[in-house]
Amino acid sequence: MRPLVVGSPRSGFVLLTSVAVHLARLTPTKLDVRQRLLNAIVDFFGDDIANSIQGVFGDAGLTDDLIFNAAFRKFTGGPKWLGDRYPDEACIRKYVGVRGMGDFTMITSHPRAVLDCDSVVHSHVTPSRWLTEPGYEAYTKFASVRNPISIVNSSLFSINALTSEYIQRFVPAADDTDALRQHLAMYKFTDLAFFEGIVRFYKAYFDEFMAVRDGYIVMRREDLIERPVETICNLAYRAGIPIEHDHAGQIWAQLDHINLTGAHKHNYRQGKGQVGDWRYWMTNRHLAVIRDHGLEPHMEALGYGKVPTLDEDEYTPFQRTIDELMRSDTVFDDYADRDLFGFAFNKSNIDASRFPFRRYDWKRFTRVERSDFADEDLMHRAWEAAEAAAGRLERVQGTRNRWEGDSQRA
Repeated sequence: MRPLVVGSPRSGFVLLTSVAVHLARLTPTKLDVRQRLLNAIVDFFGDDIANSIQGVFGDAGLTDDLIFNAAFRKFTGGPKWLGDRYPDEACIRKYVGVRGMGDFTMITSHPRAVLDCDSVVHSHVTPSRWLTEPGYEAYTKFASVRNPISIVNSSLFSINALTSEYIQRFVPAADDTDALRQHLAMYKFTDLAFFEGIVRFYKAYFDEFMAVRDGYIVMRREDLIERPVETICNLAYRAGIPIEHDHAGQIWAQLDHINLTGAHKHNYRQGKGQVGDWRYWMTNRHLAVIRDHGLEPHMEALGYGKVPTLDEDEYTPFQRTIDELMRSDTVFDDYADRDLFGFAFNKSNIDASRFPFRRYDWKRFTRVERSDFADEDLMHRAWEAAEAAAGRLERVQGTRNRWEGDSQRA
């Protein structure tokens, strides 16, 4: 089995990918010579791009202030997708920040065979395209879904790897609690322009996914949480590799309520993520936005029912605070640590078209996608260093023909 996992962020995507990793081990695939060689090259040069970026900030005397989580320093680390400039292009997003200076997202471009350097090919976007690309016909395709209300709620509380790195290094351990998450989320709940940007992102994803969902083995996150052994057995059966209940239980024991993202230590919200816990955080005004943006039909098709209306007399203290702020048209912005606030502001997984990020066109192998970095010249130097490093790797891989329109698939 060659697994491929697609799912929106916060949909149980990491959990499903981890299950697929375990299932893939039961049917090991013999790699061809080309893939083995590429894996070796990526292992050897895997830190070259990250080291090149770090070197620029080191030369500027900013090593101690650079925020560059190890999850993104790895060559294949970061969200991945199929590019559309060249026939065999894959893209990987990196997040880079400096304390006191802001941050930017950078995309690196490579031959899509690098996606197979991971044991499971995985992506958050374009579910329809993975079904039509000839190079992925033989892959076993899985997809994660979750109640869209839960996804949006989880997105508001999520802490990205950039912010996680900052918290680990610059926030006192005693302050690294769920209260910090709630405090950061208050802006996201009360700025409806931000909230709508999140909803529009997920609406676009579900519009595309629901049209092609029959092409995937679909896992509902709620099913995995509430009936993990049964769900894992069902996934394995549908993939053609049935396993015993005891084995499924062993797999779940390694995944149950733990952080699965390594250096990104805040991807998992300790004690949260239970099925339906959005009811203690969302307000009726947020639910109305979700309903008005057209996510309700997708919810019903996936078995989650209609968007409900909450009893406002039963609001939690958090909900009451958020509701009072929104009724007075007040966006919560009481953040003494502006670095923490800035890093936590989403630059991905959101329709950011209404926010004033700087955006740049592609160089040959790299692009700065969105930036609020204060020193534009320094950012460009880091970008040039990454471009040069990506070019070196491209030459070693011997894939220059792709830039002349080679149509060979990975």
